[in-house]
Amino acid sequence: MATKKELFELVSKEVEALCKKHGTPVAFNAAMGIILSDNLAPKSSGASVNLAEVTKVDGQGKVTHIQCSVSGKFLPATKEYFYEDKAGKGINGLKRLSRQAEAIRKTHAKTVSKSEKAITSDVLNGKLKREDGKAKIEALRATKPDYSSVK
Repeated sequence: MATKKELFELVSKEVEALCKKHGTPVAFNAAMGIILSDNLAPKSSGASVNLAEVTKVDGQGKVTHIQCSVSGKFLPATKEYFYEDKAGKGINGLKRLSRQAEAIRKTHAKTVSKSEKAITSDVLNGKLKREDGKAKIEALRATKPDYSSVK
């Protein structure tokens, strides 16, 4: 299977050849190239983070708090609050995902899964109309975990 970069290059060449075949104006060709690049070109992998925005440091420059990437809350930069990053890409050897936020996310996912099964069971047993069950499942899937308890 072709990579995203290879697909982008193939589509770009095909569009360029089509424009050349039909004699489209140079300005149109340039605009088409920009549109393709802006919308289809693969982006660089890995999001970069400004450490000054996601950390708090003390007077000696030591990171004291890290902002959880999920909850957005600043927590002490310790293994008690954050997972260890064994790949060495984290901040002071820690991932930005807090243990509390991950626990909330997992609990929410389990609750949603159990509720979906219960709704499906009710539909299959005739306790609930199919349309009502479908609407309840859609509403359930639209819910997001509440990270307000992360402290």
